[in-house]
Amino acid sequence: MHTPWGKAQTKQQLDEGVYWVTTAIHGGLLIEKERAQALLSTRACRIGMPWNDFLAFEQEHAMMVVFYEQPQLYPWIEEELSVKLAEDALRLRYPDYFVGEKAIKKLYLNEDASH
Repeated sequence: MHTPWGKAQTKQQLDEGVYWVTTAIHGGLLIEKERAQALLSTRACRIGMPWNDFLAFEQEHAMMVVFYEQPQLYPWIEEELSVKLAEDALRLRYPDYFVGEKAIKKLYLNEDASH
């Protein structure tokens, strides 16, 4: 299988339409576009790189958004720890990912205060 990072050496299906792939030097997650839209927020999908019929989330940074939103897909550690590690990585690399979340929380707090 070819990937955006080269020819895959390993391919593991984590869920329907979700694949963990490794190459000689890199890897990440490939998620079928329709499946990504069903599993992930719009903000998360924007972090993925379109590649053929997939969104590609490279292993060093981008795939953390997948594990933040869908921690059960990271089978190697507990879901709670997966969320924490992913959040820390996202805040460093993609701080704008959380801007919408803060704005939504602020909006709800202001609406609650006005009632």
